[in-house]
Amino acid sequence: MKRLKYIFIQVFYALIIRPWLTLFIGVKFENREIFDDKNQFIVVANHNSHFDMVSIMAALPGRKLKHIRSIAAGDYFGKSKFTTSITQFFFNSIMISRKRKEGEPSGIEVLDDCIKRGKSLVLFPEGSRGQPGVIAEFKSGIAIILKKNPGVPFIPVYLDGFGRVMPKDKTIILPLVCKIRFGEPIYIDSSKDVDSILEEVKAAILGLKNTDEEDRNQFTY
Repeated sequence: MKRLKYIFIQVFYALIIRPWLTLFIGVKFENREIFDDKNQFIVVANHNSHFDMVSIMAALPGRKLKHIRSIAAGDYFGKSKFTTSITQFFFNSIMISRKRKEGEPSGIEVLDDCIKRGKSLVLFPEGSRGQPGVIAEFKSGIAIILKKNPGVPFIPVYLDGFGRVMPKDKTIILPLVCKIRFGEPIYIDSSKDVDSILEEVKAAILGLKNTDEEDRNQFTY
C-alpha cells in the first residue's frame, strides 16, 4: 500500500500540481536541480501562505518525496481525522502540538529523530504564516536541529509572492506571478552557537532575493 501511495503522490505532484501551479497560478521554479545529488537535506523557507508547502513539494524530485517529512501544527491541522489524514497523506506531515503535554517528546526531539532515521525535512523557521512580505522572527528550533546534525545540509528557499496568491485567513486564490527559488546546500559549522547558526540560515534565505528585484510579497486585499 505504501508503494502505491508514493507512486500516486509522485504522479499527483508532477503531472497535476506542478503544471497547475506553473500555468494557472504563475509559479516560477528556479534551481530545482540542486536536489539531484542530495539524498538527505533540510529545506528551510520563509512562510506566508498555505501554497508554500504545496509548491515546495511540487518542486522536489518525485523519487525523494517518500523520504520527506513536513511539519504541521496539531492544534490547527489535527482538528479532525479528515484534515489529519489529508495533511499526512499529501505532505507526509508530522503533527506537532504547539502546547506540549507532559511526557510527550519535544518538537525538537521528534524532528531530530526523523533526521537520525535518514529522513529529510521541510521547515519554516517563522513557525506560522505571517503578513505578506513581512519576515517574522526566526525560532531557534532550526538552528538546534542543524547543530545536532552537521552532516545534513540545509537548502535555503526564498518564496516570493505567495502571500498575495493566498494570504493568511483568506480563502480566495489569485493567479499572480510568484517565484520559488532554491539556493545551494549549506553545511553549518557545529562549533557555532545557536544564535549564529540562526543568523546564517536567515541570511541564506534573504540572500536569494536579488537586490534589484521587484518585491511581490507586499500586497493585501
